[in-house]
Amino acid sequence: MKAFIASQTQIKSWFIHLASDAEFAFPVSTEGDNYRFETPDINNLSELFSYKPSLLPPGKKIFPDNEILFNYHKDAAGHYHFSQGPAAKPQILAGVRPCDLKGIFLLDTAFSDGIKDTHYLQRRAQTAIIAFNCLSPCDERCFCAAVQSLDFQSGADIFVTALPESDNCLLEVLSSRGEQLINSLQCITAELPQKLKMQALATRPSPFGKQFVLPLEQLADTIYQQDADAVYEQYAQRCFSCGTCNLVCPSCYCFETKDEFSLAADLQQGQGQKTRQWDACLNPGFAEVAGGHNFRAQPAARQRHRVRRKFAYLHQRFEHIFCTGCGRCGRQCTTGIDIFDIVNDVCQATDTLSMNKEQGVNGA
Repeated sequence: MKAFIASQTQIKSWFIHLASDAEFAFPVSTEGDNYRFETPDINNLSELFSYKPSLLPPGKKIFPDNEILFNYHKDAAGHYHFSQGPAAKPQILAGVRPCDLKGIFLLDTAFSDGIKDTHYLQRRAQTAIIAFNCLSPCDERCFCAAVQSLDFQSGADIFVTALPESDNCLLEVLSSRGEQLINSLQCITAELPQKLKMQALATRPSPFGKQFVLPLEQLADTIYQQDADAVYEQYAQRCFSCGTCNLVCPSCYCFETKDEFSLAADLQQGQGQKTRQWDACLNPGFAEVAGGHNFRAQPAARQRHRVRRKFAYLHQRFEHIFCTGCGRCGRQCTTGIDIFDIVNDVCQATDTLSMNKEQGVNGA
């Protein structure tokens, strides 16, 4: 691994250069305290390490909404002709935090499973990632350390850590693409990079962010085994079933497809396209099938499904917890429903149930 030292001023100049050669996205401050991954005003970059998590995670740049999968048209002879949607263009995502880097890794995992999703994977292959380390919690919502996202680096091409009491940063080059990117940066080779990084990490608070009441290795079994009807019903009473928590989640990847077709006046010719849009398991019609039956008609059932999918079902399939601890769901929910709180309450309900069972046995 190669490592370099550069000042934040040098990194900003570097970003200006990179943005001139490819599509470039960085967290840009918008209304209030919100941030979005957009093309910044490159001559007026904000402080590199000051932003909070963006409204939408950067992985949405690789898995966009309303994506055209393919186009088609019908000729006068009645034959259909198909062509793939727009080709993926090179893009650079800079300022990606470890929790969002893990979110992209989880999307990679899901879209590579079984029949590979070529639309996503082609765009992912064209995406370079410059990730930024976290030395302090984003805000009171984050629980990245509790789900082992805090030190996540897999999938980054370059990983940047701010050095304490300095304007300098440590840049670790993690891929051949990262080596190509850093060639245009004015920097010096880092001596003893691991020592420098450990000094930076030593400034982190402990504990880092919110912590679950149970160790992570126990969560999947606990969430899977405990129905916790009262807990899910309690949160469902506040839930509008709007699906916002799904849509801002870095690891949600559900979608639906739609055909948009227009016919010529003679009805013999026409053209259209197949697109896919993000879908959300909290939406009332998500689990509705032909004939009108809905497998999860009640909000509490949808809340249970969401939590179990993140912490149990996908863990069983991929051996990864599909929650990154970014805190977006609680941050963006109209009524403040946070998956962290639900998981903690389910765990505490499990402890209470176990205690009651033991007391019942002892009392007998």
